[in-house]
Amino acid sequence: MIIELTRNSVAMGEDVYAPHDQKIIIPSYKQLDHLWNKMKEIRYLPSIYGGEATRILYRTDNDLPLAVVAQQWEKAKFFVQSQQTLAQCFEEVNRITLHFVYRAQENPDTVYRNLLEHFW
Repeated sequence: MIIELTRNSVAMGEDVYAPHDQKIIIPSYKQLDHLWNKMKEIRYLPSIYGGEATRILYRTDNDLPLAVVAQQWEKAKFFVQSQQTLAQCFEEVNRITLHFVYRAQENPDTVYRNLLEHFW
């Protein structure tokens, strides 16, 4: 599966490197947890001084949040079962675009709860 990643800038100086697009290929039989591990492995998201950046991962095909991720967390908090395969989560499509929205140093647990209440 081809996964196109996009994200907001976190600082004006970082805009020099915009756009922040990257494509990764992950077998569709892999679980969602593998997606987050791959993004950490390639260091797609910049680290923030202080170590507590919060981001929301959105599916761009339906504008629904898929997960909340935090620099201080080992794992992403998905709104769906993280044991699902990519094929199950993304309905067997071959390509998906995911977008990270930077939420500064907001409490990631609060962001997760608020999104959970709003969307589900």
